[in-house]
Amino acid sequence: MQKMKPFIIIKDPKVAKLFANETRSEILHNLRHREMTACQLAKILGKNVSSISHHLSLLEKAGLVRRTRTLVKGNIIEKYYQASAQKFIISYTLSEGLAPESEDILKWKREICRGVVDKASLFGFDVPEEKKSKVQRLVEKYASLKHATLERVISRQKESSEIIKPEMRLLISLLTDALLSRNDEYLQVIWEICNEIGVK
Repeated sequence: MQKMKPFIIIKDPKVAKLFANETRSEILHNLRHREMTACQLAKILGKNVSSISHHLSLLEKAGLVRRTRTLVKGNIIEKYYQASAQKFIISYTLSEGLAPESEDILKWKREICRGVVDKASLFGFDVPEEKKSKVQRLVEKYASLKHATLERVISRQKESSEIIKPEMRLLISLLTDALLSRNDEYLQVIWEICNEIGVK
């Protein structure tokens, strides 16, 4: 079986848009851990096989998954798939809507940040209605700075290594935070978010 790449940075807006679909994101999540068939994925995700097969076809054409093997059992053909990488990172230029055809990706990112603000109350941080727009803009800025720095760190990796391993994940997080700790704009955004939502 071909080994998964540690990471793939997505620079094609058409490919990046595939991640906006929840089912496709769940398929990729499962296929990062082990190879599976459309039937197995359909059972886990509670979807019909034809729908999963359609999503797999789109993901395979985009290079996000690959077929690892095919088994023939009588009249049944079972195709096994695996994710092409352990981690997929949408390029900073796409997530910020800076590249052609990336406006939908920026809209998707903003929806995620809006969800972050709405769900802050689940952790005891209630954001007043009149502050939600401001806090969302701050969260969007936080996400942008974090994303750009993470991409910068991962792009510096000199040797192929499994970034899903605990020590690699911790190292990447440490390096990202270390770089951000020297970024005055990031520190200001964090301070403002804490001030607005009442973190003490």
